[in-house]
Amino acid sequence: MIEEKESTEVLEEEVPEEEVSEEIPSEEELPKKDKETKKYIHNCTKCGNCCEKWGEIPIYLEDLQRWFLDGTISYVLPFIQLREAPPAYVRLVIQKLSTEGEDPNPSGCPLYDYSNKICNVYSSMPLHCAAYPLAFNGEKFFLVDTESPGLGNGNMTTESLEHARQRAKDHFTALSTTSSLLPVLYAVIVGNIMRQSQETMESLPEEDKKKLEELFAKSRETDSDESEEIQDKEQEEEIE
Repeated sequence: MIEEKESTEVLEEEVPEEEVSEEIPSEEELPKKDKETKKYIHNCTKCGNCCEKWGEIPIYLEDLQRWFLDGTISYVLPFIQLREAPPAYVRLVIQKLSTEGEDPNPSGCPLYDYSNKICNVYSSMPLHCAAYPLAFNGEKFFLVDTESPGLGNGNMTTESLEHARQRAKDHFTALSTTSSLLPVLYAVIVGNIMRQSQETMESLPEEDKKKLEELFAKSRETDSDESEEIQDKEQEEEIE
């Protein structure tokens, strides 16, 4: 039988890796006197709280690779979306598709079976979910959610603590890799699409080119008119 390690007193100091499993400070900045040192124990209660509240689930290139190998990709692919933020920040997320009428799955995550209270890809869940609520920043571990129902639930052996730490490290590595490579891959893909579009345009007869240019011009005029209407409404509201 593997005995659990004893707690050690850790407050705001950086925590050496060998002590992390015993004491993991919260990420929240609190006065030293208000901080409580607790032994890290977390066992998922399968309550579905996090699955129901998360509207976007970050995923990484490592997730995609694993899903291709184990066949999960066919299930998650319809929910994978690309999010852009200027100037060059792009990320992959899993998000519910827009639905009309009553939503049979009112939970935030599309991979969660709300009726049966279970994750449909539990054995191959995203790294973001597998590591929760423990995180690693390259130097030390911390909690991303101090309200997780699984905190303090049951007991953890040295082996299970090490497994939790490794998942947090894997998540950090995946986040770092994807943040570095995804913008480059995105730029290459977009560049190829634009180049192919340009080549297609150049190969069109002159008559077809003119028709397309007219359509683009009308589209720009419509967008401009809608923008002006929005600005006028905002100004009217300010006057009122």
